[in-house]
Amino acid sequence: MDSEKIATNHVELAISKTGHLVSHINSNDKEPSWDGDVEVYKKSGHVHAKADLILKVPVQVKGHIKPNLKKKSIKYSIQYSDLRNYLYVGGTIFFVVYFDKEDEHYTIYYVGLLPFDLKKMLKDYKGDFSKCKSIELKVFPTKKEDIDDIFLNFAHHMNRQRAAINSALLSFDSDLPTNTISLGYSTSAAKHYDLPLDYFFDHETYIYAVLPQKVELPIAHLDRIELFSFTRDAPISIDSKVYFESYTVTRSKSSTVIRFGKGIQMSFSTAQSLPTKFNFTLSGTLSERIKDAEFMVAALSAHHYEINGGKIAFSEADCANLPTLQKKLSFLLDVKKTLEAVHATADLDCSSLSVTDNANLSILRAALIDKEPIKMCSSQSLLRSCHIANLELLLWVVPTEENSEYHNIYDFNYVPLIYREFDKNDKEYPSTHFVMLNKDAMLKYCNIDYNALLDAVQHVPFSEDYSHSLNALLLEMLKAYDESKNSRIELLSTATTLALWIKDSDPYTEHPIAILNYLQSVKRSRILTSTEQAEILSLIEVAQDNESIYVGAYLLLDNPVAAKIHFDKLPEESQKFFESCPIYHFMPNGQPTISALTEG
Repeated sequence: MDSEKIATNHVELAISKTGHLVSHINSNDKEPSWDGDVEVYKKSGHVHAKADLILKVPVQVKGHIKPNLKKKSIKYSIQYSDLRNYLYVGGTIFFVVYFDKEDEHYTIYYVGLLPFDLKKMLKDYKGDFSKCKSIELKVFPTKKEDIDDIFLNFAHHMNRQRAAINSALLSFDSDLPTNTISLGYSTSAAKHYDLPLDYFFDHETYIYAVLPQKVELPIAHLDRIELFSFTRDAPISIDSKVYFESYTVTRSKSSTVIRFGKGIQMSFSTAQSLPTKFNFTLSGTLSERIKDAEFMVAALSAHHYEINGGKIAFSEADCANLPTLQKKLSFLLDVKKTLEAVHATADLDCSSLSVTDNANLSILRAALIDKEPIKMCSSQSLLRSCHIANLELLLWVVPTEENSEYHNIYDFNYVPLIYREFDKNDKEYPSTHFVMLNKDAMLKYCNIDYNALLDAVQHVPFSEDYSHSLNALLLEMLKAYDESKNSRIELLSTATTLALWIKDSDPYTEHPIAILNYLQSVKRSRILTSTEQAEILSLIEVAQDNESIYVGAYLLLDNPVAAKIHFDKLPEESQKFFESCPIYHFMPNGQPTISALTEG
C-alpha cells in the first residue's frame, strides 16, 4: 500500500472542491522537503487569470495507517532540517493523513508553518538537524469555504512575514522601536462578518509590529481570541444634548456589550435573537456618578437616548425606576455642594466611603450648608483635620459664644477671624493664616485654595517679620512641589507667582535672593530666557556678601563647575543648609529639591 500516494490523493480531492485554490501535489515529487504547492487566487472560479494569483504555498503530505481516526489533534515529528527549509522558503503547510487499512475512512490533519513559528521552533536548537521536533496538527476542515480560508489566510501572512525570515525573533517583551501594531487576514467572498474582528473568534492570526521603516515583523501568534474591545468616538445624546463623546464595545462570539460613562452598559446576543439588556450601576468617583446619574434621569424622563445616531427606547418597566434614581442624584449633588463649600479639589472616591465618612459628610453639610452649630469636644487648636474616604480636609472649628460645647465649622480658606502673628518682642503684626501652611499640609490637604492664598497674602501690609513669613511660605511650597515629584503643578504656579510678587513688591527681601527664588521657580517649568540669564549675570558681576548667591546664580546658568568652587568656600554649616535648598536641585548628582533659598 502506497501510504504517501493515498494521503496525497485525499488532500488533492479536498482542495479540488474549492474555488480559490489549484493544487499541484505529487507523491513522487523529488523536492527535498515538499510534495508540491497550492496556487492561491484572489477570485473564486474554475478558471483563474494569471493576474489573480496571490501566491504559491508549498505543501508537504505524510500518510499513515491508524486505527483511531476521531482525534481532534495529533502530534507528529518533523525533522529540524525540514523546519529549516520551510523557513528559507517563507513557510509551508504540512499535512498528515490517517486512514484505515481498507482506506474506507480517513482524517486529514494540518499545520501552517510560517517564519514566526519556525524561528521559535529553531531558536534553541543547536544539535543534529536530522533529529525531530514534535508538532501539533489539527483536523483539516471539510467545507470548501473553510479550506479556502486556510490557504488565503496563510498566503496573507506568508507575504507579511517575508521580512521575518532573516530578522531577529521579536515578541511583546522585546524592546520594540514602535507603539504601532496591526493584524489582519484574508478570507473568501462567501464569508461575511458583522465586524471584521469577528473572524478571529474561529481563526488564528498574527500580531505585527509596524517599524518606522514601514517594515512589519510578527510578534505574536494567536490561535483564536475569546473577546475583543475597542472604543468608538461617537456621541451619546438625548434630544440633541450630548452627554458622552465615546463608548466602548466588548464583543465575544456570543454577545456584544456596549459601555459608556462609568457604570452604564447594554448587552445583546450576537445572534440578535435575545432582547437587549440595559444595566446601570452607580460606580466610580463622585463626579463620574453624578454624570452617569444625570444622563440616566434625563434618558428615563425622555424614554429614550441616541447612540451614534440610533435611538434606543426604554420600556415602562425601566422608566419606573426614575423616582429612585432622582433621589440618588439629589443625594450626590448634595455631597458635591458640601465638598465645594470647603473647596475640595480632589474627586471623592465614593467606593471607599465608610460609615464614619458618611457621618462626617452629614456633619459638614449641617455646618456649612445649613449653618448649624455642631456639638463636639473642645480643643486647644482651632484647626481640625477631617477625613472622608480619599479626601483630607483642613477646617476651622470655632466655639460659639453662647455655648462652648457647640462649634461653628468653617472652610479653612475663608475663616471669619482676624489673624495676627507676634514678632520676637511679642508685638503683634498683621499677617494671614495662610502663612501657617507647611509642606506636609500642602501635600496632605486637598481643600487649599491657592487663588485665595495669593489674594490674601497680597492684602497684608509689608513688615520685616511678615516678609520672613512670606519667604518661609514660598520655601514650603517648593518643598511640597518637589516632594510631589513635579506632579502638583498648582503649587509651582502659585510659588512662581508669589516669588515674582515678592521680587517686585517686597522691600524687606534682599533683591539677589528674590531674583534667584523667582528664577529657580521659573526654571522648573521652562528654559530661562536670555534676558533672565542676563539678570542673573548682573548678580555675579557685583560683589556679594553672601557666597551662596554666587552658587545659586551659577547653578541657574548651568555652570556647576563655578558653582562648586563657590560652594566649597561656604562654611560647613552653610553647605549643609544650601544642600537642603531647592536650587541645589540643579547641581549635577545633587539631591532632589527639598526647600527654597532664603535669607540667612
